[in-house]
Amino acid sequence: VMLKTSFSNKDKKRFLRLAPTYWLLAMICLILSIIYYMQGTTNVLLFDFKNFPTNASLATYAYLIVSNIIIWGQDLALFLSISPDTGDMMWTASTYAEQHPMIRYMLMPVSWSVSLEFTFYIIAPYILRNKTKWVHVLFIISLLSNVVTHYFNLNDANWRFRFFPSTLVFFLTGYYAYRLYSLLEKHQYNKKYGCLAVLSVIVFSLVFLNLNFPYIFRASFLLAETLLFIPYVFYSTKANRVDRYIGELSYPLYLIHPIFIGINELAGFGNNCFVIVSSLLGSILCYQLFIVRLERYRSVL
Repeated sequence: VMLKTSFSNKDKKRFLRLAPTYWLLAMICLILSIIYYMQGTTNVLLFDFKNFPTNASLATYAYLIVSNIIIWGQDLALFLSISPDTGDMMWTASTYAEQHPMIRYMLMPVSWSVSLEFTFYIIAPYILRNKTKWVHVLFIISLLSNVVTHYFNLNDANWRFRFFPSTLVFFLTGYYAYRLYSLLEKHQYNKKYGCLAVLSVIVFSLVFLNLNFPYIFRASFLLAETLLFIPYVFYSTKANRVDRYIGELSYPLYLIHPIFIGINELAGFGNNCFVIVSSLLGSILCYQLFIVRLERYRSVL
């Protein structure tokens, strides 16, 4: 019972770390989407009011309302569309080729990745605690999932990076990287080698990923890089306040950038520098004025 309660508290803290920030920025996205709709336009990173089917079924509305609130399940929208004839949801292998792709009706379409995180958080306690053999099994299954989707020519970004059985391999590689990091801590690894690890990550990424290798080789490289280099980088920089602060900004920055892309388009700026600078400043304000206070509340749970 105590163990179950412990997991429950951890899950609650994780949810409170992610959800309130999402809700705040999703409401801003909703307001921006309405402004687009009033002007008779739309934006691919916002809710598409303009093209929403008027015959959407009750089940379609229920899925959209619930998933937009709880976040979990939004990744499924990448494989769903709304039938123009019946208004019902239907599975599709190529959602963007459909007339009404479900992902266009999310308040914040980029939140599919947060939904994937939630799914992993749900299964993690059952596979990562003293059950290494299941990690190995699921790792192999996830690799096979990538092979199967590739065999059937399902090679777009949705199937490679947003289909949970295939993306699970990245989460589990993070687990293996953590095990290596634990060994570094145990044996008091010399931090000066962390600089070499950082340099290696930058050089290999810039060189290798820009070469015209098949996807399977580039994906394998990313997995190997995560496993072999990231533990050394983290071990050497974990006490660095600047590095930690940048890490704290990553989540609000990821969620907030569609807002400024939309503003940039609405205002007719056509300036990518505006998007970059505004997104960065917006994420800093979001962190300082909202997330910091939220963390104080989470700390007493």
